Amino acid sequence: MTVKLNLTISEEVVAKSKNYAAKRKTSVSKLVEELLNREIATMEKSPKKKSFVEQWGGTLTGHLTDEKIKQIKDEHLTRKYGY
Repeated sequence: MTVKLNLTISEEVVAKSKNYAAKRKTSVSKLVEELLNREIATMEKSPKKKSFVEQWGGTLTGHLTDEKIKQIKDEHLTRKYGY
């Protein structure tokens, strides 16, 4: 069953869409439907990526002193540059 849907789109996009649809011997409605179906299928296949906070929030616990930060930095530089 199909249902009528009103969209507000710029005149330029409407004109280009009609031209595009005509070249492919289809309707703008069919193009929009196919595009939406593809987008929905893509979203369903790949779950929403978590934000940085959602992914890492709560994993960094504790307190680093300035001395500990310097130690970590020095160890990293030693491994990276050999000094």
